[in-house]
Amino acid sequence: MSLRLRRLLSWYRPYTGRLVFAAVLMAVAAAIPAALVILIEQVLDRVLIEHDEVALAVLPFAVAGLYIANGAIGVGRAMITKSVAFRVVTRLRRALFEKLLVLEPSWHQKVPLGDRLTWLTQDVGQVQYLVSAWATLVQKPLTLLGLVATIVWMDWRLAALALVALPVVAWPIAAFGRRLRRSAREALDNLADLTGTSQESLTGIRTVQAFRAEDQVLGRFDDDNELQYRLILRRTLAQLLPGPVIELVAAIGVGLVLAWGGRQVFAGALQGGELIAFLVALGLMNQPLKSLSEIVSLTQRALAGADRVFDVLDQPAAVQDGTVELDTDACRLEFDRVAFDYGDGPVLTDVGFTVEPGQTVALVGASGAGKSTLAGLVPRFHDVTGGELRLNGLSIADYTLSSLRRHVAVVAQEPFLFDTTVLENVRLGRPSATRDEVVEACRQARAHDFIGALPKGYDTRLEEAGLRLSGGQRQRICIARALLVDAPILVLDEATSALDRENEEAVQEALDALRAGRTTIAIAHRLSTIRDADVILVLVDGRVVEAGRHDDLLLVDGEYARLYGAP
Repeated sequence: MSLRLRRLLSWYRPYTGRLVFAAVLMAVAAAIPAALVILIEQVLDRVLIEHDEVALAVLPFAVAGLYIANGAIGVGRAMITKSVAFRVVTRLRRALFEKLLVLEPSWHQKVPLGDRLTWLTQDVGQVQYLVSAWATLVQKPLTLLGLVATIVWMDWRLAALALVALPVVAWPIAAFGRRLRRSAREALDNLADLTGTSQESLTGIRTVQAFRAEDQVLGRFDDDNELQYRLILRRTLAQLLPGPVIELVAAIGVGLVLAWGGRQVFAGALQGGELIAFLVALGLMNQPLKSLSEIVSLTQRALAGADRVFDVLDQPAAVQDGTVELDTDACRLEFDRVAFDYGDGPVLTDVGFTVEPGQTVALVGASGAGKSTLAGLVPRFHDVTGGELRLNGLSIADYTLSSLRRHVAVVAQEPFLFDTTVLENVRLGRPSATRDEVVEACRQARAHDFIGALPKGYDTRLEEAGLRLSGGQRQRICIARALLVDAPILVLDEATSALDRENEEAVQEALDALRAGRTTIAIAHRLSTIRDADVILVLVDGRVVEAGRHDDLLLVDGEYARLYGAP
């Protein structure tokens, strides 16, 4: 048994009791075809040939009872096994989503969204087929065993003749099973690409249409879509081919039995009812034999999905949780020769400065200078790769992520809203906040007036991540969210960049009030917004090249003065 299969089976272990009960039901169901063969023989011989009145009165009810029992057992067994399969899928999907939530933003930036969505939908769903394979593995061999025992009991010589070619069945099952897993994995990989292409193009539909790129986008989609068609066709072929081989083997057995058994009937050594019942038994064996090939097919499909899911679950988190609970209203940040590298070259080098409680340190510099990366170290979106970042004298990595991030409020450059109400969006970081507290935060962020003009006010659902709002309106809701959290550390990543001049001035007043008494790191696009910062750090290629207050840096007439005077 492979390690992946053993690991996947461990997810089903809590439901062993249910599966054992389902196996009992399957064992009972497996005996029904054999019983049906015996009843058919009785009907043919005792009713049609011997005209037995008692048999005529009893056998119809017996046959009907078998079918009723078979149907009832089938429904019960299916509900048990399906409920187990769906529960495992639900748990595994939750574990996968939980894992995705703790992996650092830089990891998410490197992995296409199509892959992540496919993991949560298509790939996880594949693991349910393991239960179907198990059910087939339990019931079908038992059914075969019952039918084989029946035909041996009826006539062992005919049985030997019918089963002589049975070992040949193992070849197509093994040969196409290996191909099936490979093609199933390839189909899942390509489906992720197809999903990513679709999602990316539809998300950027304005850009696509503005640049008349419909044909280019459609061409990429066609390539992935056509490849998906070929891969699915290849997988389907690997699933279907074992069936005809098995049917051929069965046909040979039926032909031999009919030729030799017919002569036995002519010679009076075998009754006609026995031969017909024997042929019916062989016919009933055909489906279980074909189902044996499905065991490999279903197992390989489950393992193909599990392979991709477990690859994500095994992904080590670059940011490890600490053990110390942070609980304070005064936070002092010390950047001690901090360095950072994403793996393709240094982004920050030898950065050192201190932010005292109540101080505001502003980060300025050209695009790509490392400002957002430096600010992202505070909530531990990523960890330093050199030097040390300390919070109140202790390495920031020693604190639990939950307690640390509870003390940090972030307003990002790109405002992000969820597909829920305005009220729920604002109290994202503080679900227990009252409606009045939400309203007050929105007043401070100068968002209350436009929210009140929405169809349902604070209960308006912001569909499509609030795209019907302007960029400035979305940003003000995000600022209200940060205001409501009331954290002692504030990270402003160009928080006013999406606002027009009038709204920027109004929100800047709210941010100035919010910064009071808080440890603030502000990244500024418009340098006029950070003129009153306690310290301004100028970054060039990940290094601090200038540091000081606004007026002092202008007197130096260096990089800051150049940036300030740039149009």
